[in-house]
Amino acid sequence: MLEKFPALLHSDFRKLFYNYVLTSAAGWASLLGRGWLIFELTGSSSNVGWVTFGGMAPMLFLGPVAGTLADRLDRRYMAMASALFGALVSFVLAVLTLSGAVTMWHIVVLAVLQGVAMSAVTPASEAIIPSLVPKEHLLSAVSFRGIARHGSKVIGPFLGGVMMAILDDGTGWVFMLTSVFFLLAGYQLFRIQWRPSVRALPIDGKVFDIVSPMVDAAKYIASDFRLVLVLSLIGVHCGFTMAFDSLLPGLSDEIGSGSSTFAAISVGVGVGALLATLAVSTITDGKTRGRALLVSGLGSGIALLIIGTAQNTAVAVFGGFLSGATQAPYMALSATLIQQVVKDEYRGRLMAFYIMLAAGFMAFMNLGFGIVADTTGERILFVGPSALWIVIFLIYAILSPALQFLLRTGEFPDQAVVNQKVNG
Repeated sequence: MLEKFPALLHSDFRKLFYNYVLTSAAGWASLLGRGWLIFELTGSSSNVGWVTFGGMAPMLFLGPVAGTLADRLDRRYMAMASALFGALVSFVLAVLTLSGAVTMWHIVVLAVLQGVAMSAVTPASEAIIPSLVPKEHLLSAVSFRGIARHGSKVIGPFLGGVMMAILDDGTGWVFMLTSVFFLLAGYQLFRIQWRPSVRALPIDGKVFDIVSPMVDAAKYIASDFRLVLVLSLIGVHCGFTMAFDSLLPGLSDEIGSGSSTFAAISVGVGVGALLATLAVSTITDGKTRGRALLVSGLGSGIALLIIGTAQNTAVAVFGGFLSGATQAPYMALSATLIQQVVKDEYRGRLMAFYIMLAAGFMAFMNLGFGIVADTTGERILFVGPSALWIVIFLIYAILSPALQFLLRTGEFPDQAVVNQKVNG
């Protein structure tokens, strides 16, 4: 069985995978609880957008710091400390909510602090992957990272939705559950046997010099058109097809059943992501990988069109399922392409750029969508951006020789060939 999922043959990676599942489940459960709590307190999608922005913005602004530190410090210890900080923040929010003392400013501030924890834990834990598996198992490992990130929506929102439905002050218990998830995630990192080489640790007093390492990394990205292509598409994809968290509470309330519909759509996204990314993790043929990238790219837009036009819970949940089944493979394949071509000394900073683009675009678009939705309603903000993503993706596919080659073969052409075609 494990032969189909070769990354799981490695004991240390299995522990890292458990960490990913628990950390991601904590993040999704927090997103669910904060979103519904704010909507209950204020009835405003714009306020949901502000809280969602607060949780995601640190990944944009602190990404350079976290990425640089991940290339200089012990990545395992860095991720462990961040997970413990996340547990503390979630516990404080749980106590405030259960005591009835919580206000909007509490939620915003604690969302920002939890975003700080996630911005630190993510590049550090992502950069560990190539140290735990051989190169030929990298796609499998990165795919399982995607399974954990997106498939954990089955765990976090499902358990959170049940708590919100059957318990008094259910959102408070969701945050308590989040704290437990973070604690267990830190324990899984503690169990990992791998240790960085001495050369990977700092040897001078420049550990906290952030600007020059990130400038070097930016120059490195600019010199490789393959990285520019993947990262630019990731930014647009995340902004136009994955930034609907601030819209879901209002849309769910319009469709009916409120928090139950909200949780059901979120779980649908998680189930779709889990099944699709499991399938992607077994791909070994390049042409199949290229077709998967094409289908998942276009499907991400189509799924949002379905959610935005849904008139009942069943259709909305199906749209959520299709959304997860396309978004997760697209992100897993994109992350694998980055991991395959980046040099190890830049890996932490490159993953920080990856997270900055993904979280940054989602943060600002969630904020903008939430503010606009109070005037226009939520549906148009599902339909318009998703249709625009489909158009942009097709334009890239028509005009970019590198993307055409990638969609045909599942591999990048030689960088020199790409530069020759772009410049000539």
